[in-house]
Amino acid sequence: MQRSIPSLVALICALLPASAAAARFATPDPLGFTPAPPPTYPLRGARLLVDPSDDLAGVVASQIRRSQPEAAQQLAAIADQPEAKRYGAWKPHPGPVVAKYLVKEEHLHPDEVPVLATYRLRHPPCGGVSDSRAEAGSYEHWYDDFARGIGRHRAIVFYEIDAVITAGCLSRHGLDVRVAEMRHAISALAALPHTVVYVDAGAADAQPPARVAHLLRRVGISKIQGFFTNATHQDWTSREIRYGQAISRRTGGRHFVVNTATNGRGPLVPHSRVRFGNSLHCNPRGRGLGPKPTGNPPTRYHALDGFFWIGNPGRSAGDCGHGDPPGGTFFLSYALMLIRNADYRIR
Repeated sequence: MQRSIPSLVALICALLPASAAAARFATPDPLGFTPAPPPTYPLRGARLLVDPSDDLAGVVASQIRRSQPEAAQQLAAIADQPEAKRYGAWKPHPGPVVAKYLVKEEHLHPDEVPVLATYRLRHPPCGGVSDSRAEAGSYEHWYDDFARGIGRHRAIVFYEIDAVITAGCLSRHGLDVRVAEMRHAISALAALPHTVVYVDAGAADAQPPARVAHLLRRVGISKIQGFFTNATHQDWTSREIRYGQAISRRTGGRHFVVNTATNGRGPLVPHSRVRFGNSLHCNPRGRGLGPKPTGNPPTRYHALDGFFWIGNPGRSAGDCGHGDPPGGTFFLSYALMLIRNADYRIR
């Protein structure tokens, strides 16, 4: 009896060695575009969700439109770009919240793809106690709930900002716990049929590619599209592309995206790198918006899936020793500074 094409494909995949199967991209077109994007580039042609009525900058602009009309108008530079809707421990049961958001946006903007980001891990001081068994269990349940909320909806997910970049501070046991937590969450997200997932991979000015790639392989990057860089840094876009490509070569060709939310002027280098590190990241002054979000970056950059504003420009990172607004709230004067200093070129 003659076999059909689909059954032959299934048979060939079943006979592939485990390593080869792991290196394949599970679904060439998870977002269901017509025409389909090039193989392994699922974001090509994507219309990213823009909803100023529901993003941080847009909401603030509507609130100050009468009292500060000029500032409100300037905020359109941020509000008119795709926002990564962020979820974390402050929403202990994210599933229903995520589902409600995706249902709403699918109804209002059926041809656009929502962008989600998560920040659920706790980050103890270097050498601190790692997550307890109970906390690790809570983390896994949180991601199971988060994944249920996404379900069969289309979405791009930036999984766990800072997860890898802070891993160097953990004890050996703490690292093992984090790897187990991340493997569970990645498996839950990888099972979603219409979701493209990227995992944190730090930044070029923080960690060497070989070390990051080793950790990404441990947490199961072969199950998802790839990784993202520069999420909490302001490193130059060109350096992050080279860094991403170096990691890609060490992870079976996984693709990546670069956060360009606040890197238009590059990093703020401190006067003492020994004391403060390679750059300052807590609401650094003098920064600007970087290249605009897109799933269609220049094709000359191999394995690059796009640029995104994962860091939500205008969102405060906390007090930062300057009396800045609490973390997660919109910092109007800072956002206006980013807009004034914007440089959308790839530098």
